[in-house]
Amino acid sequence: MTLWFYVKTGEDPLAVGQAVCDFNFTLGLHPEDKYSWILEKGKNEPGYWEIKGKYSELKDLSTIGIVYKIGDTVVLSEIDDDLAPNLIDPLLQKYGFDNIKWIFVPSRR
Repeated sequence: MTLWFYVKTGEDPLAVGQAVCDFNFTLGLHPEDKYSWILEKGKNEPGYWEIKGKYSELKDLSTIGIVYKIGDTVVLSEIDDDLAPNLIDPLLQKYGFDNIKWIFVPSRR
């Protein structure tokens, strides 16, 4: 399934995305063993950011989701449901339960 998270906030997508990325950093036993989520400015549309997974040993980045703003809401979209805890935990911590909504969209396989 795919998830969409909606965060009611006055902050911009960059701030919301950065809160999620800051939470998702792992350092292994070796200094080269770093995995993190980073933000890249979207290329096709202005005003949106892409959350990408970055492993220090690989040059390719995996796409985690997209962050953009609609009115007074920041949307984190196209998130795989396996990654839900990686997003909901930092969002709840920063914005509180009342300011977050989510929608599950079944995948067609």
